[in-house]
Amino acid sequence: YMHPDSPAKGAQWMKQIVSFDKLKLTNNLLDDNGHIILNSMHRYQPRFHVVYVDPRKDSEKYAEENFKTFVFEETRFTAVTAYQNH
Repeated sequence: YMHPDSPAKGAQWMKQIVSFDKLKLTNNLLDDNGHIILNSMHRYQPRFHVVYVDPRKDSEKYAEENFKTFVFEETRFTAVTAYQNH
């Protein structure tokens, strides 16, 4: 999943809260709405990747070597078949 505001400079990211409220999850393997497909009863650990892109270089190759991954243990979850939001 690439955040809809990506790519952006660090100063832009620091101006406001970074929200993932548009991100949608599903267990429907036939989904064609751009949702992230998960398997029910599997555990997941979201990761946040910050990629340094130098506009003077081949960005794809350069980005593969210049990134930092952040993992927040408290975001680990198990996907379920249905979620009841009451």
